[in-house]
Amino acid sequence: MKTLKIKLNENSYRILIGKNVLSNLIEHVNSIPVTKCLFIIDQNVEKYHLETIRNVFASINCKTYKYIFNATEFNKSLNQTKLIYKFLSDTYFDRNSVIISFGGGITGDVSAFAASTFMRGIKFIQIPTTLLSMVDSSVGGKTGVNFDNRKNLIGTFYQPDSVFIYPAFLESLPDKEILSGAGEVFKYAFLSDGKNYNLLKNNLKKFFNKNMSGIEATVEICLKIKSNIVSQDEKEITGLRKILNLGHTFAHAFEVQSKYKLTHGEAVIGGVYCALFLSENLEYLSKQKLNLFLKDFNFIKMNKILGSLDENKIYESMTGDKKNVSGKIKLVLLEDIGKIIIDVSVGKSVIINSIRKMKSLMLNDGLL
Repeated sequence: MKTLKIKLNENSYRILIGKNVLSNLIEHVNSIPVTKCLFIIDQNVEKYHLETIRNVFASINCKTYKYIFNATEFNKSLNQTKLIYKFLSDTYFDRNSVIISFGGGITGDVSAFAASTFMRGIKFIQIPTTLLSMVDSSVGGKTGVNFDNRKNLIGTFYQPDSVFIYPAFLESLPDKEILSGAGEVFKYAFLSDGKNYNLLKNNLKKFFNKNMSGIEATVEICLKIKSNIVSQDEKEITGLRKILNLGHTFAHAFEVQSKYKLTHGEAVIGGVYCALFLSENLEYLSKQKLNLFLKDFNFIKMNKILGSLDENKIYESMTGDKKNVSGKIKLVLLEDIGKIIIDVSVGKSVIINSIRKMKSLMLNDGLL
């Protein structure tokens, strides 16, 4: 079993990764003063892992409850959060209660947001069940729901009590969800150093060839990178944490314009490519480096939906991104592996040009 630690000024916590972590979860919950426990469970996770969840449920000493959640972007909303509040209120949860999320990024975000705001905050534990949530969204303390057709517009910073990663949950995931997680892994390849770039590149190539042998190592590498960033800049005060948004301003607009037919990770893949093209266009990134990156990742296949999206409507969605300042789109761009530039403001024409280059890359199966 692997143990990582998010070191913060307040509320530091552990991430446990391995095949026995659910036993550690039970032991942990039973060791803290908890009056009631609510399991918020993605309906697909319950479908495929009912016996596993039942065993955990039965082993918790406090009063336990179950709330089944349909994890879609449309249910990542204040309306769904209100239903969770109502459940907590009707069952008399108090400030010594805990919410445990079993699911992917959507389930985790909604559960964490509810936990952070109910009675001004109750304990929250993350059990991520998708590759995307394991490598990224379960760690770092960002919670949020969508509002007014804008991604994650309402949210809080609220760190979990702990995170338990059980890789066996990935065995039931469809290929589409594995490839969605690959989008965030693609992003992390650029955020650290040459060694991690090569490790993540090689593991991604395995994933696209349906070889999952590098899953646990990939999760660990990504979380080490994110843990280091979050420990230094928990709430994006210094700006370091903004590098985690590489490709995401594009990606959120792609998701919205596809009416969420694109998964988050599929959108991130397109967004990272747009950021690379834009970086080269603005001469932050050399043409030589860009071509090297394109060659290294030419095995990545993008979702064809990206090619059908209207560039002007994508730009309109980007103008409403929550990271913007004074009406200006703020982007994260790249000089090289581990050399990230934040808060770059650019005009509409160069943004649309980068989207078109991404589409051209997609139509040529990763080759320009």
